[in-house]
Amino acid sequence: MKSITSLAALVAAAFLSTPSVAETIASPARPTTKCNPYPKHWDRIYLRYAVATDDPLILAMIAAVRDPASNPALYERMGAPKAIELLHIIDATMRLIYDDPQDIEEMTERFRADTELASRFRSIQAGVGFSDFPTQAPVLGPIREYYNASLNHFYLSSTPEEITWLDAGGGGGGWVRTGQSWSTQRLGFPGGFSPDYKSVYMFQGTPGIGPNSHYFTISPEECGYLRRTVGWSYVAVPFGALPPTNGQCPATAPVGLQLLYNNRAAQNDSNHRYTSDPAIYAQMQAQGWTGYGVALCVKAIGAP
Repeated sequence: MKSITSLAALVAAAFLSTPSVAETIASPARPTTKCNPYPKHWDRIYLRYAVATDDPLILAMIAAVRDPASNPALYERMGAPKAIELLHIIDATMRLIYDDPQDIEEMTERFRADTELASRFRSIQAGVGFSDFPTQAPVLGPIREYYNASLNHFYLSSTPEEITWLDAGGGGGGWVRTGQSWSTQRLGFPGGFSPDYKSVYMFQGTPGIGPNSHYFTISPEECGYLRRTVGWSYVAVPFGALPPTNGQCPATAPVGLQLLYNNRAAQNDSNHRYTSDPAIYAQMQAQGWTGYGVALCVKAIGAP
């Protein structure tokens, strides 16, 4: 299978005529170079004060998060947190909570590198919310493949609500089940239950710029790369999986989903297909699709 860099470049090829990556990062949050491996859990920074709580810079930081328009430059220096909480655990503590895809360890290092801001705190640590620890092991969920003949595109749906919506004619209509389905475990938790299924990040083509399609990756690095382009937009983490090792899946996720690509970047019509069926994999390659081997490992064939 190709390297992360070459796969990301392949996905990004649909919009090579657009401005360079450095010119197209519009988010004030400055996307991290990789994505958060545990969205919604590992998403906050704890900052223990080294100064009084009424320190002018501390007060300015609090005000900037509560009203970003009041001090946009300071808000961006803080990494554009989506929320702030003031705590008194042992010492006075500021807790900053960030958008799901932002890698919290990278955000923490950025904060430490800002010497003026960092000087106000005796410790700056990435962490989780105290109420976020799961009470039960992740459950199995479905993945179903759909096909739209008018688009000649494939799509993976993994939530009961979206599956019901597509079956009822959602998404513009024309989406039908192909018969391919799998079971996969929902996401793990840092230091939590085993096996620790990894995040699968979903992107869609940016309307008016990228292809009318979706792409899934288990690589935090590839996710970070795609977030820094204009042709693909991050959507969510719809399900979990495990990565293969040298093309082989582990016993805890023994079913390999092989990745296929339709080679239509020049037409801005990129689409990808995933299959565990060797016959389908060979058939698609015979139709001109490029195969990249096993990209995701899931629990079983057939949806729960």
